[in-house]
Order: sequence, then structure tokens, then C-alpha cells
Amino acid sequence: MSTNLAAWNRLLDAFERSLDAPDDPADGPVEEPPGPPPPEVVERARLVLERQRASISGLMAARENVARELAAIRRIPSVAPDAPVYLDVEG
Repeated sequence: MSTNLAAWNRLLDAFERSLDAPDDPADGPVEEPPGPPPPEVVERARLVLERQRASISGLMAARENVARELAAIRRIPSVAPDAPVYLDVEG
């Protein structure tokens, strides 16, 4: 196995681990492979890229949902400390 192929396999392994377990800490810095991906890993790299894009899309959707929820919370009027605290969420 060439050095370039081994480096690309290590990089793709690291990317796949982070996609499979996004809450686990990374193993540390990943070395950049020297040069373009060899033909043996091009399809695997495309699949990893598709998974990364899907993950980013999901994160963006979650971020938008959180932003909407925060905006709704900010619209709730504040009350004086001695006032009754009721929130009609269906009205």
C-alpha cells in the first residue's frame, strides 16, 4: 500500500469515526494526505462527503428550530415579581 493511499485511508477512517460518533472527542489532529486521493478511495471519499453534507444539513435544521424556539421564548412578556405567573400556551 502506498504512503498516499495509507494516509487517505487514515483520513477517511477519522472522518467516518466522527460521523458515526459525533459526540466522541477526536483522536487528535489528522495529517493531510500528500496529494489527491488515489482511485482506490475516490468512491469512499464521495460517500463520506455525502454523509458530511447530510450531517451539516441536519445541524442547520436543528439550529433553525432552536432559533425559532428562542424567538418564541423572547416574545413571552416579563411580569412583576408579585404578579401571578400563568402562560396560556393554547390561546
